Amino acid sequence: MPVATKNTRYLIRGGQVYDHDGDVHQPARADVLINGETIERVASSISVDSSVEVVDASGKLLVPGMVNAHYHSHDVLAKGMFEEMPFDIWTLHSNPGNYGPRSHKEVRLRTLIGAAESLRNGITTIQDFLTLVPQDEAFVDTVLSAYEEAGIRVVFGLAARDLAALDIAPFIPKDLPESIRTRIGGQDRTARGELDFVSGQIKRLGKNPTPRQTWALAPSAPQRCSPELLEGIAALSREHDLPVFTHVYETRIQASAARQASSDPAASLLNILARAGLMNDKLGIVHGVWLTAQDISQIAEAGARVVHNPVSNLKLKSGVAPILDLYRAGVDVALGCDNYSCAETQNIFLAMRMLCLLPAVTHPEPGPINAAYALKSATLSGARAVGLDGKVGAIKDGMAADLMILDLNEPSFVPFNSAARQIVFAECGRAVETVFVAGRAVVRNGKLVTIDEAALAAEAAEISPAFRREAEALASRNSDLIAPILDANRVAWDVQLDFDRYIGRRKN
Repeated sequence: MPVATKNTRYLIRGGQVYDHDGDVHQPARADVLINGETIERVASSISVDSSVEVVDASGKLLVPGMVNAHYHSHDVLAKGMFEEMPFDIWTLHSNPGNYGPRSHKEVRLRTLIGAAESLRNGITTIQDFLTLVPQDEAFVDTVLSAYEEAGIRVVFGLAARDLAALDIAPFIPKDLPESIRTRIGGQDRTARGELDFVSGQIKRLGKNPTPRQTWALAPSAPQRCSPELLEGIAALSREHDLPVFTHVYETRIQASAARQASSDPAASLLNILARAGLMNDKLGIVHGVWLTAQDISQIAEAGARVVHNPVSNLKLKSGVAPILDLYRAGVDVALGCDNYSCAETQNIFLAMRMLCLLPAVTHPEPGPINAAYALKSATLSGARAVGLDGKVGAIKDGMAADLMILDLNEPSFVPFNSAARQIVFAECGRAVETVFVAGRAVVRNGKLVTIDEAALAAEAAEISPAFRREAEALASRNSDLIAPILDANRVAWDVQLDFDRYIGRRKN
């Protein structure tokens, strides 16, 4: 594998530097001096001696590195394998627990593939919400070592859950054969075991395993975790000052189950989190598609955040999140790309575009969810969500040198009328020429310098046929579960909610 360019001093000269607080259409030209891991100075003109490597950025646009605030690296090899699957059926096909233990070679490979695509698309920080099978510290080391090899910044969270049942389980007919009900119910684990593994890894590796690696906490979802587990996660968050991410109200099924579980309209998954001590400014609500107005107010009051995953929300038929309502309530919205098996790509350009366009399906009036807002969601809001506020997300003196250089000669920028609008509505990642993470050049001339991409593709071609055979065998074993789950979905639709996240659907 090639070796990443080591930290040195760079002067990026003469590029237009995107400033969230400046002219977002025609950014001013400036020089950016990088010293080690940090941006030392941004100024109209900077003189340096011959010890500083000069990067000519004339005709280029400098943009803060993107933050992917929700990603799962465990199913990278399932890219392109599934479609036309509502959430609970997709879960059967994608759950790492259904595949059994993986080899270290495969775990390293899948981690590098995700990191490589992220970097090529200008993502410099990822929050990896990793379901690890088996829960073994040697696999943790394999994953973190691969991220270090790639040179990407990672906020690493080990998924924790002790309640195994699928979200659809409350709606499964009671008269189904016990063998089917058992398979849908799964096998519970212990809260103590989950907490011991997570806390043990933090203790073993320290709060910062490397300068580019920090921890997050990742309870799978309120309905998949016992109060003991959620309370333990809250205690770890307080002890180590760590962000927490959890999937909340991703689907109508989850909202229906929560409503069915209590006749009190105020009963909600957010109240479960609140009782555990998790409703605070450390919390990232992942998805949040089926939030009520009361839920949104509760999130705003707590200072929690929402991580919006527009592509997977649509591909899994989950609906459209209430982004404009969240904005009006003052809730910070970050962006995620989610799993490969349900979103196919780690591309924040696409997520930003969807963030801007989806509010139009319910609100025809001009609104504030514009390109400049989307760029803040992909950078500053993402940084706040993953616990890196003030460190990444902008090109400013004293911040980490995480940035990309875009070639303005690429078709998406010709003619160049607006940096913000053309980044969000025209660009897809093709213009990414150079990427720095913590002051290291990890992409140059559109190619990774940390990873041999041809060798990576060859390894993937070697290992993926066996994975496809496993996926096909799993689908065959679970084929008798599809009809009961679809029937249960229809039962769940009969639960009355006083709001909808589908547009133009005929009411029952």
